[in-house]
Amino acid sequence: MKRSAPPVPALRRLPPVRRNGTPLLDHLADCLALSRRAAKNLLDDRLVFVNGRRIWMAKHLLQTRDAVELLPDAVAPQPNRETPVRILLDDPAFLVADKPPRLLTVGEKSLEIRLRDQLGLPGLRAVHRLDKDTSGCVLFAKDEETRRALVAQFEEGRVRKLYHALVAGNLAEPQMDIRMPVDHLPAVSHVRQVAAQSKPPRAAHLTVAIETGRTHQIRIHLHHAGTPVLGDRQYFSARSADFPEVPRQMLHASELRFAHPATGKPIAAAAPLPKDFRNWMRTLRLT
Repeated sequence: MKRSAPPVPALRRLPPVRRNGTPLLDHLADCLALSRRAAKNLLDDRLVFVNGRRIWMAKHLLQTRDAVELLPDAVAPQPNRETPVRILLDDPAFLVADKPPRLLTVGEKSLEIRLRDQLGLPGLRAVHRLDKDTSGCVLFAKDEETRRALVAQFEEGRVRKLYHALVAGNLAEPQMDIRMPVDHLPAVSHVRQVAAQSKPPRAAHLTVAIETGRTHQIRIHLHHAGTPVLGDRQYFSARSADFPEVPRQMLHASELRFAHPATGKPIAAAAPLPKDFRNWMRTLRLT
């Protein structure tokens, strides 16, 4: 007997469409009292459904009979300057912060800007980056000399990083090393399967330790292994049809290990799994 799909969070239905031909972006902005940019962000993040189908085109025209729905946490309060970023480790020369998902590491309205404001450190700079949807450990330097020393550790492969991922499918083996080049550069990922749902739709909880830090390395390597990261809109395979409600790529940078730039002492920081990640572990029966 075919196993039914795991339960997913109930969608939140918006008020009825008032007029045939209403653009989806306008309906979202009106119903949720959002700016057009904020409404467009919901579409860009693939959080909106029309008649049960995920729709992300702002100009999609609605009919009065259409049911427009959102994932339940789609418009939950996002981290802002009034919500302090969690500091995992604080040293006179550097710090490690716990980056929330859906937040850029650097740039306008980024984690870097928020931390500068929160801590009163205008010279604070990120040493490396995580993708917007990826949560977890990010290392920041408080001065330029420290930043250069820490960047050198990343470039020399002396920084160790451990990630957690929720993926579609199961690994072919409980543990495997993936050594496929990324952007024509060497890339090494050590993958271990922590838990697996072997009956359709199959999913797994993995840890990934990386020796190199190529752009999108984990996402590319896991896609190559046949276990793409859930919610990854760029590298996800056709299996995405089994998991349409996952709101973001389920990837979390849980541990960061490096040497103190002044003393050489081993330093380690750890970020707990965020709430949405833990919720999907339960939903997919991976706990």
